[in-house]
Amino acid sequence: MNGYPVILFLLMLMTISGSLSGEEPEQHGYPFTFSGAVNRHEDFQHELPGGLVFNLNFITYGPEGWAVRIFDPAFPSDNFCAVVTPPYRGINALQIYAWHFFNEDGTGPNDGSVNAPGEERRFYFVTDKASNDTAFELLSVMLWPESPEAQEAAAAVHDEIHRECGMLTVRELIAGDAVGDSVFIESMEFDVELFIPEWN
Repeated sequence: MNGYPVILFLLMLMTISGSLSGEEPEQHGYPFTFSGAVNRHEDFQHELPGGLVFNLNFITYGPEGWAVRIFDPAFPSDNFCAVVTPPYRGINALQIYAWHFFNEDGTGPNDGSVNAPGEERRFYFVTDKASNDTAFELLSVMLWPESPEAQEAAAAVHDEIHRECGMLTVRELIAGDAVGDSVFIESMEFDVELFIPEWN
């Protein structure tokens, strides 16, 4: 980052927050919480009650970063978050890209000049395979409808799918030395809160 002091970057990062996740998730009761850390090119996994897995999957294509996932280990390709966390096109809270945290030329922290989620990532998720599959099928109709009526009907049913909410907060982020399009995150520490009543 052209010698930009890391400590200043961290202080400024903690003052910037935002989410493109649509509605604010409802939070009921005490959250199920855990913390973690991840280095560049690494994945992170944490087992959840009920046999599910929380995963930060390092993105190896395009811009560097991580994708937030919750899945059933029996179906590792599913993402129980992606099917119910809007917006469903473009960037939302589930993608943690390095460029989210930098200004337009990559020489310092995001000062508001880049429209991207910040250190607080609020998201929704389902907790079973059947709900995931139903949400996926409805979302497919919503995104590629045969008619406006089909899209509206699918959206109405999709809105009724029971979902839980969570939040990932980036607590500390160490940036690499590259600038511009090559900007990357060297390491990241984070906290996760999942608001699921039966896990309390």
